[in-house]
Amino acid sequence: MHIAYQIIADGTDVTGKFQDRLTSLTIIDEAGQKSDTVEIMIDDRDYLVELPKTGAKLKIALGFVGDLVEIGTYVVDETSGEIAPNTMTISAKAADMLSGIRARKTRSWRGVTIEDIVGKIAGEHGLKSLVSDSLQAHFFAYQAQTSESDLNFLTRMAKGLGAVSKPAGEYLVFTKRGEGYAADGSELPVFVVHRTQMKGGSWKITGRGKYGRVTAEWGERGTAVIHKATAGNKEPELALRHRYPTKVEAQSAADAALTHSRRASGKISIELGGFRGDLLAEAKVDLQGIKPELTGEWLITRVQHRLTDTLTTSFDAERDNEGDKG
Repeated sequence: MHIAYQIIADGTDVTGKFQDRLTSLTIIDEAGQKSDTVEIMIDDRDYLVELPKTGAKLKIALGFVGDLVEIGTYVVDETSGEIAPNTMTISAKAADMLSGIRARKTRSWRGVTIEDIVGKIAGEHGLKSLVSDSLQAHFFAYQAQTSESDLNFLTRMAKGLGAVSKPAGEYLVFTKRGEGYAADGSELPVFVVHRTQMKGGSWKITGRGKYGRVTAEWGERGTAVIHKATAGNKEPELALRHRYPTKVEAQSAADAALTHSRRASGKISIELGGFRGDLLAEAKVDLQGIKPELTGEWLITRVQHRLTDTLTTSFDAERDNEGDKG
């Protein structure tokens, strides 16, 4: 199979202009709020390559002749270069992370569910909402969005619920961590990767996580009475600084913080011997054929596709290595 790629700039196929100049192309898919990025390095030996327009949209596909996988659409936000040897680097971020969803605004939310909030914000930005069934009915008596972008606001809300929120294609996704969805709104499968597909990698296990117990305060409305919600029963303890308006919200925040701490107890990085264009951040991967303590499902936190004279994929993943085995 012969490696192939396609770059469409503002609707025009410009792949041919890169054919004898492309030095490397790196695409990174990040979990959560972090922007997905692409970096294209080209040979500018004769200064004939025009600087791309800031804001130009690049649709990129990678793979093999007759079998290309569309990776995503990105907006050029920076161009840089070097002299001797003459090179140019085009940097771009995911198109859906550079829109008005990052603009700050101030407003209040009263008597609403997560489904209400995500639906309204999605509609304001021309997106469809996609919320996990287990989160849709979560109710908030009051939430303040003060000089805060919609993206930051949703990320803050998600953190307190053990969830993630991020634009993906035409959807604004708000899901429990590990309940990944593709850009077309379909639920992601569990991807299987066997030792025979791995070129190398590294792993680290740090025990049961940084904290064994998490507490969150909540106050009764109209009184000075303060209560505590607790998750876990071991030391050390993490006390969340934010005070929540209801017991349900405080308990959800404590549970989410404890889960996050435990998940970070196991980390693994894998470099594949080839290209896997189907792997996505926030999806689960089932690792097989390696050390027994490491086999089973992991949550992907970062995926990198790199094209040079070869085309390879690598990824980082994490899990609660004591509680999530197999």
